[in-house]
Amino acid sequence: MRKLLVALMLIVFNVCIVAPVFASDEYDIKDIAENRDVKMQKMITRVGFKILNANKLDKRVVFNYNTNKVVNAFALYNDKSVNVYKGLLSYCDSENEIAAVIAHEIAHQLDYYEGYSQAIAMTFMPKKYEYKADQIGVDLMVNAGYNPVAMIVVYNKSMGHLGPVTEFFATHPNGSKRMMRVYEHIYVKYPRYLVSNEYKNNMYYQNFLLTSAKNRKKLEAKLNNKDAGFVEVKYE
Repeated sequence: MRKLLVALMLIVFNVCIVAPVFASDEYDIKDIAENRDVKMQKMITRVGFKILNANKLDKRVVFNYNTNKVVNAFALYNDKSVNVYKGLLSYCDSENEIAAVIAHEIAHQLDYYEGYSQAIAMTFMPKKYEYKADQIGVDLMVNAGYNPVAMIVVYNKSMGHLGPVTEFFATHPNGSKRMMRVYEHIYVKYPRYLVSNEYKNNMYYQNFLLTSAKNRKKLEAKLNNKDAGFVEVKYE
């Protein structure tokens, strides 16, 4: 009788401890899903402040992660914020690539801090300021210890090649031209990243080399022509 009583108590005890475990597992799974967005917010904030501090930028910027699947990131003049969408982050495979996105937007904020007139100029000449933000973004990345080649990699995955008519009416430059401008800036100012290139075996960087052969020949011709000076190469 005693053995039977003990057996019944063990069965009841096991039921009591097993039920909460299943409930706890369910809660944990939900909690992990929610925390994934929290972790992305923390990552973006950490990378953003790392870039600000490494470059000794005395401008306040806040960093927001948006769960919208739109492939976009933007800087807001009103609250000096950098906003990165989940859709664009899905193209990023490393912290270097996330830093490329954020550094570009911080560069826009540096222009916004110049005042309202600068913000208006950026509205009416958006392509000019996109190229500028890419270049400044590369500088900010290098100063913060990030590899600027990552900007080419993430752009190659996320930006299309616009036709002449589409590009004319677009607010942003052709993705192929932007990558070449970034490549040129790295080639001239930070060649060490191309000589000892940790991205040399990266499939997206290899694809850039494949599709930019003609443009890179144009850059080579310019660099070999000592009279070319600061002449802008017309990339395709």
